[in-house]
Amino acid sequence: TIEVKSLGVNKISFILSGTDASIANTLRKAMISEVPTIAIDLVEIEENTSMLTDEFLAHRLGLLPLVSHRALDPQFELAFRDPNGHVRGFQWHHEADEEAESEIKFEMDVRNDSEDPIMVTTHDLKLSREHGGRDQADCGVHPVEYDPEYPVVIAKLKRNQAIKLTAIAKKGLGRMHAKWSPASGIVFTYEPVVRLNYDKLEKLSAQQKQKWVKLCPPGVIRFNEETNQVEVEDKIRIVVAYSAECEKVAKNEFGVEFADLISIKPRCGPEGQPDRFHFDVETNGALDAVTLVRAALWELNRKLDTVESHLQSDRNRLL
Repeated sequence: TIEVKSLGVNKISFILSGTDASIANTLRKAMISEVPTIAIDLVEIEENTSMLTDEFLAHRLGLLPLVSHRALDPQFELAFRDPNGHVRGFQWHHEADEEAESEIKFEMDVRNDSEDPIMVTTHDLKLSREHGGRDQADCGVHPVEYDPEYPVVIAKLKRNQAIKLTAIAKKGLGRMHAKWSPASGIVFTYEPVVRLNYDKLEKLSAQQKQKWVKLCPPGVIRFNEETNQVEVEDKIRIVVAYSAECEKVAKNEFGVEFADLISIKPRCGPEGQPDRFHFDVETNGALDAVTLVRAALWELNRKLDTVESHLQSDRNRLL
């Protein structure tokens, strides 16, 4: 099961439970490298008198995130739809009969005629009106816009410098090249269980307990002034809990025999293995966070169905 803790456009935090670490890591890897997106793959430079070499400029263009819902499989429930509500897929380049079915064409033509330097940004990367004889107006692919007032800077031009080029974007996967990965950062951690050694705590004075809590990073334990006891925080900061700072403080302040004053281990299920995982997912804007998670799960299910289908075919042939 998945329990959402927080949600933003490009960020989501959730708890995956009822499974093991291998499945959690498979989901993480699927979000990074198995969900298709669209990125610039071919650049034809007609003029470039900027300080950047052609190769450097093409590399920067390739790493620009493009809104990529169009790349999702048409059978996926969140597949791209045009203004008329029709599902529009985007084919792999090696499978397409026409270039317009697997390519998006962009153009850039910027020249600085002023005395002051100017910045070339994603606002200058324009979608071509047509490609392969087809209108691209409603293709749904364009550079990700994090802030309209601060577009991504591609290059700077001095007086009389210019950049003129065409760029072709194609569908790909993160395992093919990092530019096709929709993930900016994806991590998961085991849900911690914090236990205090009350026998050892009884040997410490209230002042020592309070000092220990004060020296420990916040988010793991607290000091109850009414009972003069150390308590586990209701909401544990996972990163801090696994840092082992509280154990180090106890050892340094009270001696080696107090190193086990606190114990922090992963929460385990009935089989003795960790079964709850806290995910933090951030995308680069090519896909929103919810779509990325659901697309990764859909891709994993599709792959499992393919394996099951092949196994069933082999079994039928043997019979």
